[in-house]
Amino acid sequence: MPKVLTHAQLKSYQEEGFVSPIDCISVDQASQFFQSIESYENEFKEDVSVNIRVRAVLAFKWMIDLARHPKLAGALQDCIGQNVLLFLSGVWSKRPGTDTFVSWHQDGAYNPFDRNTGATAWIGLTDSTPEKGNIRCIPGSHRKIIEHEERFDKDNILSRGQSVPKVDVSKAVDLPLRAGQFSIHHELLVHGSAPNKTKSRRLGVSFACVPTEAKPLSGPNTGILIAGENNPGHWVLNKEPSFDLDPVGLEELKSVQAAYRDPDTTKLITEAIN
Repeated sequence: MPKVLTHAQLKSYQEEGFVSPIDCISVDQASQFFQSIESYENEFKEDVSVNIRVRAVLAFKWMIDLARHPKLAGALQDCIGQNVLLFLSGVWSKRPGTDTFVSWHQDGAYNPFDRNTGATAWIGLTDSTPEKGNIRCIPGSHRKIIEHEERFDKDNILSRGQSVPKVDVSKAVDLPLRAGQFSIHHELLVHGSAPNKTKSRRLGVSFACVPTEAKPLSGPNTGILIAGENNPGHWVLNKEPSFDLDPVGLEELKSVQAAYRDPDTTKLITEAIN
């Protein structure tokens, strides 16, 4: 029996590659987390995405707690198995009046693991609508890895501009979310998002996860366990923050970011996925 998802929702994930929307936290709770992000930005005079990248949960205790929320973690268990490890997380910001977008891509095309069974949960801290540039996806596109091109664009949130070159956008569907709701998509689902055309900010948090049974073929092998057990031991677990901006968590975050930026690591990952 599924823990959180209905049988119909689980079937949607298996056949279409996604399930959305799923209720998780209240609008008020989402607003509190939104304010936490903006407080950080006001204090440090920078967008949260500048230095809080790759594994953002290591900077904010509330973010790890959110990843382990029974509904969110339970839904991930329904999709990928009982032992769930978070290896990437980020804050996705689209400010009003900008051309910021995310190109069509597959998360898993750049994941150097021995299997493609992971999934990403994306939770809105604000409403995420078509006008605000919500996630769009191509249903059923999660069956295989598609070759990507790297198109570096200053407005593309993706660091390498990774893009699926030919996408039939007539098949695309929107995944709108109310603040506090989340979606889950398979790591090979082709998805992207358009610019925010409204007058208010769109903000969300993503949790990219794999079953702990997935074995890293190269690059970093660290992560955070959010459900189940770390079996059979392929992963080294990060030290976790005890409070927001805990030096312990920030030091771990610094180490993780350095590993992903290391040229030798980047080369190994590229070789592993090609």
